[in-house]
Amino acid sequence: MASLPSFAGSGTLKLEPDSRRHSTPSLSSEKNPRISYPRTHSLTQSDGKIESVRSLDFQEALSIIKDGSRIETSFYVPLLQECIDRNSLPGAQNYHSHIIKTGAHQDIFVMTFLVNVYAKCGAMENAQKVFDGLPRKNVVAWTTLMTGYVHNDQPDVAISIFQEMLEFGSYPTNYTLGIALNACSALNSLELGKQIHAYTIKYRIEHDTSVGNSLCSLYSKCASLGSAIKAFLKIEEKNVISWTTVISACGDNGRAAKGLRFFTEMLADNVEPNEFTLTSVLSMCSTVLSLRIGAQVHCLSIKLGCETNLRIKNSIMYLYLKCGWFSEAQQLFNGMEDMSLVTMNSMIAGYGEMMELAKDDLSAYHNGTEALNIFSKLNNFGFKPDLYTFSSILTLCSKMVALEQGEQIHAQTLKTGYLSDVIVGTALVNMYNKCGSIEKASKAFLEMSTRTLILWTSMITAFAQNGQTQQALQLFEDMRLIGVRPNQITFVGVLSACGHAGMMDEALGYFQMMQKDYKTRPVTDHYACLIDMFVRLGRLDEAFDLIKKMDFPPNEFIWSLLLAGCKRHGNTELGFYAAEKLLELNPKDAETYILPLNMYKSAERWEDVSKVREMMREKRLEKLMDWSWVSTKDKVYSFKPDEKEAYGTEMYELLDELLEKAKGLLGYEALESFDLLLDEDDEEKTFSSTVQHSEKLAAAFGLLNIPDAAPIRIIKNISMCRSCHNFMKAISSLSAREIIIRDSKRLHKFVNGQCSCGDYGGLLW
Repeated sequence: MASLPSFAGSGTLKLEPDSRRHSTPSLSSEKNPRISYPRTHSLTQSDGKIESVRSLDFQEALSIIKDGSRIETSFYVPLLQECIDRNSLPGAQNYHSHIIKTGAHQDIFVMTFLVNVYAKCGAMENAQKVFDGLPRKNVVAWTTLMTGYVHNDQPDVAISIFQEMLEFGSYPTNYTLGIALNACSALNSLELGKQIHAYTIKYRIEHDTSVGNSLCSLYSKCASLGSAIKAFLKIEEKNVISWTTVISACGDNGRAAKGLRFFTEMLADNVEPNEFTLTSVLSMCSTVLSLRIGAQVHCLSIKLGCETNLRIKNSIMYLYLKCGWFSEAQQLFNGMEDMSLVTMNSMIAGYGEMMELAKDDLSAYHNGTEALNIFSKLNNFGFKPDLYTFSSILTLCSKMVALEQGEQIHAQTLKTGYLSDVIVGTALVNMYNKCGSIEKASKAFLEMSTRTLILWTSMITAFAQNGQTQQALQLFEDMRLIGVRPNQITFVGVLSACGHAGMMDEALGYFQMMQKDYKTRPVTDHYACLIDMFVRLGRLDEAFDLIKKMDFPPNEFIWSLLLAGCKRHGNTELGFYAAEKLLELNPKDAETYILPLNMYKSAERWEDVSKVREMMREKRLEKLMDWSWVSTKDKVYSFKPDEKEAYGTEMYELLDELLEKAKGLLGYEALESFDLLLDEDDEEKTFSSTVQHSEKLAAAFGLLNIPDAAPIRIIKNISMCRSCHNFMKAISSLSAREIIIRDSKRLHKFVNGQCSCGDYGGLLW
C-alpha cells in the first residue's frame, strides 16, 4: 500500500448542515466552542426589585432559585446546560420546580430544553412526563425525546416515538431521520432501516450528511458493506464523521485494506481525522499487521497533537505488540502517565503474543511472568479487571502451568462475579486442565450456570486428555441430551477419549455418527485420533489402510504416529516406509527427525542415519536443546543436562539413589537415545545416555524443595523420551508424589506409577 498523503488541516471542522439548521442545543451532539452565555443577567426579586448578578456560578444560581426569585426565561438555558455538564439530576429537578412556580413552563423552548436535560441525565421517565405536558409538540421536541431514548439504550421506544410523531402529523427533519436510523442500527433492524431509507429517497434527502452517516452506520452494523459504501458515496458534504463511519464499516466487515484506502482518500480530500478515525485505522493496521502504515499513522497523530490521547496510545501500543515491536510497545507503556483498563489488557494480551513468538520456552515463561506482574498492579492503578482481563490472564496461566496463580485469579472471578461469564468460565476450565488438575476443572464446569458448546467441548477434551474416558463420553451424551449440537472439535475430544481406552468399536461408531447424524466431514485431527488408537492396539495394518483412505494427503503428524507405532511394535518394514514419507515432507522442526533417526539406528542403517543428519545440516535446523524448569515460591529454576555444577551435589545424590531404587525394585532400565545436541563439530557424539535429561534433574529438585503435599509441576521444551517417561512413572511410585510434566506435545500426569497419557503420549523417542 502506498504511503499516506500529506495533510494540511485548516484547524476548524465544518459543522453538518442540519446541526446549523436548529437553534436548540438539544440537537447538537457536540458542544460548540463559539457558544457563550452572558455572565451578567437581570433577576427580578420577589419584592419587585431588580439587581445585577456578575459571574453567577452554579451554587449561587441554586440559592437564588430556592429563595423564590423570579428570573427571565432565557436565563434558564445556561443553568440547565450546567446541569447537563455536571450530570446533576437534583439541580435539574430544582430548576424544573422553579419553572413551574414562575409559569415559565408555558415557554416551549425552555421545556423542550428540559426534556433534553433529563435525557442527558439518564432520567427518561422525567423527560417523557415533561414532553407529555408540552402545550405544543414541534419536530424539535419529538427529535429531542427520540435522541434521549437512543442514547439511553432504549431504541425500541425511540422507534415508537417516531411512529407517534408521524401519526401526529409532524414532518421529520433530516436529523430526526438520522436518529431513527441510529435506533434501527441499535436494534439491528435492517428491514425497518430500509423503510426509513426509502422515505429519505422519496423526499430526496439521502444526500444529507447526517442521514447519509446514519445510513452508512446502519448498513455496516447489519453486515451490508456494499450498501454502506453506496450511502457514503451519495453524501454531498462529507465531514470527518462520514469518513470515519465508512472506514470503520470496512474494518468491522473484514475489509481492512479497503478501509485503509478510504483513509488515504480522506487525507487527500484534506479532511482532518479525529481520535475515532485514527483508532479505527490503527485497529485495521493491527488486523492486517501493517506496521509501516501504522507507524505513519502514529506520526500523523503526533502532527495533529493527538499523541497524548489515551485511546490512540492504546491502539498504537496494541499494534506494536501485534507486529512484534515489543520494546517499542513497552517503552510506550512505561511512558504513559494516564492509563486505562484497556491499556493494561493490551499489555497483558501483548505478553501473550510474546510468549508465542519467544525464541525459547524459558523466555516465553518470563514474558508470562511479566503479564502476571501487570495483572497484580491493577488495583494499584485503581482498575478492576473485566472479562477480557480474566480470560487473557487465565490463558497465560495455562501456558505457564501456573496453577497457584490461576487459583488466585479463580478466587477473584468469584469475588467480582465474572465466573458466570462463559468466556471466563471456559478459560478457567482450560487453565485447570492444562495444569493437570482435572478435579478442579470439573468443579469449575459444574459451577457455570450457562454452558456453551465451547465450554462443553473444553470439558470433554479435558477428560480425554487426562485419561478419563468414561467421564468424557458420559458428558458428551449429556450434552446431546439437552440439545447442544457437537461440532468438529467436540468429536476430536470424543475420539481421543475412545483412543486412550482402546475402545475401537465405540470410536468407529462415533466416527460414523459424526458424518451421518451431524453431516460433519472428518478432518486430519479425526483421522489422527483413529490412527493413534489403532497404533496403541498394535493394529498397524489397519492404521495404514485408514491413512490410504483419507481424502487428503497425510501430514507430518500422521506419519509420525505410524512411525512411532512401528518402532514400538517392531514392524520395521512399514516403519521404514513411514520414515521415508515423513522425510519427503521436509519437516522444519528438528524434533521430528528424532524418530526416523532412532528407527534407522535400531536397524543399524548407518547410511540412512548420515543421510538424515545431512538433511538437517542443509536445512540449517537449530540445535535441539533439552531444557526444563520448575516454579516454586515465585521463582523459576531452569535445568540443562550440561550444567551439572550449577545444582549442587545433594540433587545428584538423590537422583542416583532414585535410579538405583528404580532399577532394583521396579526393573527400570535406562535406554540409549539419539543425542539431542546435533553438533556438526562432534561427529563421534551420536548417541547418549538419558540418565540426566533435564526433566529428571527438575524432578529431583522438586522432591527436595517442593512440599510433600504439593504436586511437582515441570515444563519441558521438547517431548519426553521413553526412558525418562518410564523413570517418572517409577519415582511417582517410589516417592508417592504426583508429578506433572508438560512437554512440547501434551501433558503427562504421573500418579502411583501410571501416566495419564496411557504410555503413548506424543512422540516418545
